[in-house]
Amino acid sequence: MKHISLRTGLLYFLCICFGISCGNHEVKTENPSAVGLQDINSITTELPELPGYQTFSMNCLTCHSASYISNQPNLPEKTWAAIVTKMQKTFGAPVSDSSAKEIIQYLAAIKGKS
Repeated sequence: MKHISLRTGLLYFLCICFGISCGNHEVKTENPSAVGLQDINSITTELPELPGYQTFSMNCLTCHSASYISNQPNLPEKTWAAIVTKMQKTFGAPVSDSSAKEIIQYLAAIKGKS
């Protein structure tokens, strides 16, 4: 008898949970501070076309967006060199050493710190 009432209680509990979860839930999409996908896709960031921009663009913008770069802090050239080297050696970015030097100089010019 105890076994049957336990089953009945469990079944009753599951039915209640199911009933609650199937209730009429409204999803509000009127939040003005929420950014939709269309809004995100319309955001563009342009970086200055200084010497080294083309090399940077061809090698770095395949993995990183321009906004990713513009959101980075200003860093010393030595730090940019370490980051570019990490991209080459650790993450396997197919960037030649001569291109890496141009990229480092470009990053130092646009996001450098003395």
